[in-house]
Amino acid sequence: MAYSSVTRRRGIDTSVSRDQILAAAEELILGGGFAQATVTDLAERAGVARATVFSRFGSKLGVLQALAVRCSGGPQMQAIRAAVALDDADRILPELIDATAEHWEVQGHILRTMKAVAELEPEARALVEDQRRDQRESIETVVATLRRGGRTSELSRPRLIAALHLVTSLEAFMELRRDAGLSLPATKEVLARTAEGLLDPALT
Repeated sequence: MAYSSVTRRRGIDTSVSRDQILAAAEELILGGGFAQATVTDLAERAGVARATVFSRFGSKLGVLQALAVRCSGGPQMQAIRAAVALDDADRILPELIDATAEHWEVQGHILRTMKAVAELEPEARALVEDQRRDQRESIETVVATLRRGGRTSELSRPRLIAALHLVTSLEAFMELRRDAGLSLPATKEVLARTAEGLLDPALT
């Protein structure tokens, strides 16, 4: 009881859940205000003391990193990993495009914010680079599966990897989904056709 009294006097709300702060951060991200928000702004939105954010996450960047980690364990990322693990050269690209588009639809706003914050906070660049490296390694695995299955391309291996990395990027997805105003199914179709177009049927 004495401990609870002390923590209340210090402004630490021990009853607040980690998810409550993460939910407030995601609201700020969706509203486009996370990069400019202070820890105080985040705490107020979450309905907690500023000290609680620091005690749970260490910093605003720590909150963003926790969101990124949560995304990496979500069902969309699990679907991407399942697609990359396929040993079927005919199925791997369509399933990867579908899973990647679903991921960007649900979680793309977090990566966009990470990139914006990286411009202001150099420490955030590591989060962006980690995501880019993971995506690149996944594409390298996909290209290896395509080649084993006889799906070849006139492009060299490095160029094919770079092109597929671009097709599966958040930027490509957002160009179609947000800027061109395509529906999610239409976005998937365009990306899938683009990816398949990088492979040469005459060489398979």
